[in-house]
Amino acid sequence: MLRRLRVPLLSLLALMLLAGCSNPPPALMQRFGLRAASTSVNTAAPSTPANQLLVQGADGNIYLASPDGAQRFALTDDGSARRVYAQPTWSADGSQIAWSRIDRRGSALITSQFDGSDRREVSVPFAPFYIAWSPRGDQLAYLSNWTVVEEPSIALRLVDVSGGANQVQTLADGQPFYFAWAPDGEEIVTHIANERVERQAITGEQTSLVISGGAFQTPQWTPDGRSLVYALADTLQQYLVVTDLDGVVQQEITDFDGQITFAVSPDGMRLAYVPTPRATQANTLGPLYVVDLATQATRSITDRPVVAFAWSPDGQQLAYLTLEPLRNRVGMRWNVWDGSQRIALSTFSPTNTFLTNYLPFFDQYMQSHRIWSPASDALVYAGWMSDGRSGIWVQPVTEGEAPVYVGPGVMASWSPQ
Repeated sequence: MLRRLRVPLLSLLALMLLAGCSNPPPALMQRFGLRAASTSVNTAAPSTPANQLLVQGADGNIYLASPDGAQRFALTDDGSARRVYAQPTWSADGSQIAWSRIDRRGSALITSQFDGSDRREVSVPFAPFYIAWSPRGDQLAYLSNWTVVEEPSIALRLVDVSGGANQVQTLADGQPFYFAWAPDGEEIVTHIANERVERQAITGEQTSLVISGGAFQTPQWTPDGRSLVYALADTLQQYLVVTDLDGVVQQEITDFDGQITFAVSPDGMRLAYVPTPRATQANTLGPLYVVDLATQATRSITDRPVVAFAWSPDGQQLAYLTLEPLRNRVGMRWNVWDGSQRIALSTFSPTNTFLTNYLPFFDQYMQSHRIWSPASDALVYAGWMSDGRSGIWVQPVTEGEAPVYVGPGVMASWSPQ
């Protein structure tokens, strides 16, 4: 599958693949002291999508699960080596879910209500590898492989799911490709081919903002929908900037060398960013900073190499992921900064699904796949713990508190409500 992949984490890739295998051979499980865990599946769907986890199972199926692991509902039950379900994604209000399917019949994009009812399917020429609902829930956009004049590319395609129409249109193409929905759901900002920043209206009109930008991945909107955040470049330097919707610079955040990754807090008051040095063959690997957008006061959060970060829904906390040494395996640790102090949470070994499909593009996924609980008091992740158990874990944001085992799975995200 054609992806936007750079080398995720330098020479650690081989170890990561070993550490992240979803279903390792028994010999490897025994060698590294790992063991799979199982859980029962309930037949009844939850009565509400509130405080639910959307889980990509190790068996190829899609599930809903309660954060305590007591309830688990199968949205699909026929996943196998010949039929793969992937990329499960909540709608903005949690009432709907979308996911992709690949089997011998081809590829499809599937949508349903959160409880699996009103299921709809649209055949697509290439399987979606990133799905994001519009804020209004009447459209969803996805990225997939594409072909332009017999050359491989990536396409941004829009699906109208209102009224059961399931009409599909292609808005733009190029590679690599990243995008973000406007808060009002009327348009999308895109970053295409490492140089073009454009606004794509859902009606098809395009507005060019930048022809040659800086080295970054996913552009972002401010929560009020009045400004955009991305990187620019001139002959001497690169800059992380806030612009108006016509591309006029309103604020220069920082200059940088190499590549930069960033995230605006949900309240629009702060912006976190990680500059990655040019010599580092990674999408994100560097120190973490937070800038107050009103005063432009900048604070260093950690000088340890950070590989991912995400604001809590209330905008008061910032979770960031660091590498941790583990014998024979790659370890990672979520840390949480609350504005004054850092809490280091449990060390774990992440799944290959997270390492390969999500981590290199976390700034894209964190806009649509929530690792934070709606109450901003816990995180969800997939991987192995030190005792060898593998699956989905809920980690309370309390220093010294152990994570809660939810059940088997290779990736999970939290409902919006």
